Amino acid sequence: MNPTGGGWVIAVTLLVAMFLSVFHLPQEWPNWLGWLRPNWMVLVLFFWTVEVPHRVSLLAVWLLGFFVDALLAEPLGLNGIILAGVTYFTWGFYERLRMYSALQQGAVVFVLVVAAELLRYLVLSILGSRPWSWGVLSVPLVSMLLWPFVYILLIRLRTGMRIE
Repeated sequence: MNPTGGGWVIAVTLLVAMFLSVFHLPQEWPNWLGWLRPNWMVLVLFFWTVEVPHRVSLLAVWLLGFFVDALLAEPLGLNGIILAGVTYFTWGFYERLRMYSALQQGAVVFVLVVAAELLRYLVLSILGSRPWSWGVLSVPLVSMLLWPFVYILLIRLRTGMRIE
C-alpha cells in the first residue's frame, strides 16, 4: 500500500511534462522537427484525470498552468485556462473515457489538443506575438499518435506504484 496515495508520483510526472514542454532540440537538428512536439502537459494531465480524478484539483491545475506560462513565456493565465478546461471536460466524462480503448482515447486527446492549440494561437495572434500557420495541427496529430505509448508508460507506473 502506498501511504501517500501516490500524490508525489503525479506531481513528478507533471513536472517532467513541464520540462519536456520547454525542452529545445539541439542546434544541429533540422528545424522542422520542432513541429513534431506533442502537448506533454495535456497528455499527462488527461491520463491522471481519467485514471484518478479525485486526485486532480482544478485549482492545482490552474496554478500549474501559471508555472507553464512562466516557462514558455506566454501570457499569464493562458495555459491555466487551457489545462483547467481539459481537466473540467475530462472530469465530466472520465467514467466513459475509462471504457474507451487507448486508440479511442487518442481521438479524444486529438480533439482536446486541437481546441487547446487553437485557443493558444488565437490569443497569441491577437497579441501579435505569433502569426497563424498550419503547424497548429501538427501538435494534436503528434499528441494523438504518441498517446498509446504515454498511456502504457503511465499505466505501468500507476499500477507499479499502486496509485489510488
